[in-house]
Amino acid sequence: MLVNGELTFWKILPNTWLLGFMFWLLFVGLSYRLGKSLDPVISKADREFMQNFSLSQSSFLQSQLFIEPILTTIYYLPALTIFCMITKEWLVFPIGLMTVLAGHLAGHALNRLLFERRIFSRRNSWHAWLWIAFVFVLYVLAIVFRNQLSLGMLVPILLVQPFLIWFSYGYLKQQTNHLDYLSYCMDESLQMDKKLFEMSKGNEYTRQGLQMQAKLNAKTGKDLSHLSGMTYLNALLFDRYKKVLYKKVQNWVLAVVVILTALEGIRYFLDPFTFTEAYLLQFLPLSFMIMYVASSGKVVAQMVFVNCDISMLHYPFYREAKTIIAGFNYRFLQTCKLNLIFATSLFLAIMVLGRFAFSLETILLTALLLISLTALFSFHDLFIYYILQPFTKDMDVSNPLYKFLSGALYWVAYLNTRINVGSHTYILLVSLAMIAYVSIGYWILLKKAPQTFRLKA
Repeated sequence: MLVNGELTFWKILPNTWLLGFMFWLLFVGLSYRLGKSLDPVISKADREFMQNFSLSQSSFLQSQLFIEPILTTIYYLPALTIFCMITKEWLVFPIGLMTVLAGHLAGHALNRLLFERRIFSRRNSWHAWLWIAFVFVLYVLAIVFRNQLSLGMLVPILLVQPFLIWFSYGYLKQQTNHLDYLSYCMDESLQMDKKLFEMSKGNEYTRQGLQMQAKLNAKTGKDLSHLSGMTYLNALLFDRYKKVLYKKVQNWVLAVVVILTALEGIRYFLDPFTFTEAYLLQFLPLSFMIMYVASSGKVVAQMVFVNCDISMLHYPFYREAKTIIAGFNYRFLQTCKLNLIFATSLFLAIMVLGRFAFSLETILLTALLLISLTALFSFHDLFIYYILQPFTKDMDVSNPLYKFLSGALYWVAYLNTRINVGSHTYILLVSLAMIAYVSIGYWILLKKAPQTFRLKA
């Protein structure tokens, strides 16, 4: 407007309206309505409403099943009408009108069918993640082929929706095992309430450790009979929580693989690009934040306190200097193993993106940086835990300095993402600074931890 003196901001590029409608269709019809209908959990608000007004569960849920989507569709009528008036494409009107009802009824019908086959759809199950992946692929396809979108593509949807509504409605109306299904939904809802309660237990400095207690594996995975003393105690602790700890690492490694696969797909099918050494040097400061998010240091620090130290610190032998240092060394090395797995996957992903075409100096500096980050994030949370030991026997945090230092690394990681310095010197200096911090911190720990590693009153 400032350049041409004309109001041009309202001019929409071709196919933008259609792409927007496709996004709405995917989100409302598939992501929200159909996806939500596959979830057997009844919201706490709905359960409280039924209880407070003494409503029949069956009647209330039947109304939610058949009446609520119709009311929601009516709410969409003004927006659909305005959309069609602006675009002059009235074909989208009946499709938009049936989207909520078709997705809602189809999801509930599929959920009941799975229930009849004794296949229970739960949150975080493979069914749910498979559905999320499918919808995500549709979003990507809509973006990639946005220039090929046409109204003709909506005709099959228009033809399928009435059949989907009719078939789903008929299947749901002929169902007779309402009580069994309602009982199943109520059980799932109560289980979800329990999970939410467990997630809210404790505070941010102990919550992850408390959540791990529910996943404790009481069986010893490997023979530890050759160990003794504190080494045996720590080895047993890590062995019993090994599955939980490594699952977190596996998820982050999987995320790296998925992102790498997506980038390679974009490079091959859409927009060939070269991940040059200059790009790598600009990316490396961001690896600070990536390692911070994926680090197991905070989880391990909470685990050892909540599941071991809170009880053992009452005994004098556990507060002896050699016991404290031996415990720290073992825990630090185990945390390094966890973080090193992710750091290695990140390093390999970077090398694959660059086709191993970087200079030897850059490769070595990248490896040094990731090793330094591994040491830093494995050390920091355990270090401040041992030096300050801020917890009381009630798991309260009594030391405000601990709260500050616990979040300090986030701000350091964040500041690194804002620094636009892509040079070998910067990477080398940052790596050496982290190694110096770990070295000096360990020397301080040897001197101070035997005096500070106590339960606070």
